[in-house]
Amino acid sequence: MKIKTLVKSLALTAGIAASFSSYADFVEFTVDESSVAAGGASIDANKINGGYVENLTFDGAGNFEADAFATFGLFYNNGRVVKGSGLNSFYTLYATFSAEGSVTPNANGFTFEGTEGGFQFFMDPSNDTAVSDFADLSLSNTGDDYLLGSSSSLGANLGSSVTANGVTTTSFNFDFFNFELTAEGDQYFVSPQPFSMKVNVNGDFDSFNPAGSQSITGDVSAQFYEVPEPSTLAVLALGLLGLGASSRRKA
Repeated sequence: MKIKTLVKSLALTAGIAASFSSYADFVEFTVDESSVAAGGASIDANKINGGYVENLTFDGAGNFEADAFATFGLFYNNGRVVKGSGLNSFYTLYATFSAEGSVTPNANGFTFEGTEGGFQFFMDPSNDTAVSDFADLSLSNTGDDYLLGSSSSLGANLGSSVTANGVTTTSFNFDFFNFELTAEGDQYFVSPQPFSMKVNVNGDFDSFNPAGSQSITGDVSAQFYEVPEPSTLAVLALGLLGLGASSRRKA
């Protein structure tokens, strides 16, 4: 009986720890637009939506490379557009994204998975940054722009193009770990604190061909996960083991 109780406690500890590690909700965050311009609003949201242009190359040997530029136009909170923001009125948020990895064909299309990549989030306080050359996605009017946060730790990710009943659906879902804000980013993203999180970048392609080089467009969203600290998991595990020990003493 004592061994069975201990095993149950250990199993519960492992199960809860695993659930914390593998699952986390998108969090609500707060941005302070007064850090951009006097009179700016405080905005609570849990998603930022926009569009992107991407240069994508398939080498014909099962590999791909991608570079993208995305602009964000709307804050959302629980599926509703957040009103009162100055986004795209007196300032712009944009991101650059890069990835490379492998492509795997299947019966209904193909999937691709990144092996490395990076995500950088920028502020354009003058609302005038634009792509000057689509061949390499170089930008113009960036003199007053600044970096808000970035990540170069690519986590779980998957893109796919699937054709069923004559309809092709394309999508991607990329996670970047250890997304950290700069000092300027801390002035804009004011909650939660600390803001060291995982950023999820997901969306779809308008259309593309999985061969050669091409420039494509699509929709994109950015959301944030709050990842539990290792110390939190350790305390949880110790607490559950303590419960197991208490159960043994009572037995």
